[in-house]
Amino acid sequence: MNAPADPINDPTATPDAEAAYAHRIEDLPKEVGVMLITVGVLGMALPGVVGGPALIAGGLVLWPKTFGRVESWFERRFPKAHLHSMQQINRYLDDLEKRFPESDQPKG
Repeated sequence: MNAPADPINDPTATPDAEAAYAHRIEDLPKEVGVMLITVGVLGMALPGVVGGPALIAGGLVLWPKTFGRVESWFERRFPKAHLHSMQQINRYLDDLEKRFPESDQPKG
């Protein structure tokens, strides 16, 4: 799973690249969704870790229809925060892919 271009820092990014960037999360295995939910809950309780984006990302993995609406609302209401949140989550996912490259296999 290769990361799409970063639409925040890449002025040549197309809307398609931004959509792929934002919806990369939906194709993750359910185990990663549980991990993101856990990180989100910890982020709400502990200082230093932002929990909201991880909760939304985990919800998108586990319950895409319901959390798709939440993410759409968040994107409309807070567009800059949404982009930066997605950047944070994608950095986290890139780090996971570097640490566990064999998990790049498509789920089936």
